[in-house]
Amino acid sequence: MIGEGDMNIESQLVEKSMDGDLDAFEELVLLFDKKVYNYCLRMTNNRNDAEDLAQEVFLKVYKNLKNFRKDSKFSTWIYRIAYNTCVDNYRKKRFKLLPLNKIIDEEQQEIDIPSPGPLPEEQVISNEKYSLIKECIAQLKPRYKSAIILRDIHNYSYREIAEILDVPIGTVKSDINRGRALLRKALKSRLMEYGERRVK
Repeated sequence: MIGEGDMNIESQLVEKSMDGDLDAFEELVLLFDKKVYNYCLRMTNNRNDAEDLAQEVFLKVYKNLKNFRKDSKFSTWIYRIAYNTCVDNYRKKRFKLLPLNKIIDEEQQEIDIPSPGPLPEEQVISNEKYSLIKECIAQLKPRYKSAIILRDIHNYSYREIAEILDVPIGTVKSDINRGRALLRKALKSRLMEYGERRVK
């Protein structure tokens, strides 16, 4: 989430960028590049795709900046563009998901599994479970995945998510509940498989 100080900086940079100030736009990109990249990474589960999509997002932002309505947050607008870009990519590629243990996530600690003072074997188990959790998230449909990412990882409110995804708040709540239920079901199934493999 963006603090009040960042909001003031953001507003100033948006104003200058809309007036054609390229330096201000570059600063605006720096303000959001990591957030947009991490969002795209969680949506695609692929570093190369995330980098390409993040660049595409900022190109769309630059081309459509004149269409930004100041009655909404710029962060909401840019996440909406990121969401639509990721969904378009998903529909075009229908890509096969890579194993998540091959992906290094800069924000791993946000949804990591607590494991204070683990023994080496326990740490391996924890890391494997963490990979299973992320794999299950990655396999959700974009609408559920995005709602969960925005709510449970980026901590956006239901109203903000509704603005980003351009859907009613009721739909957001329904998608989050449905996504969490699917995630729990998938995780339970995968953990059972994991346990059976360890027994064998």
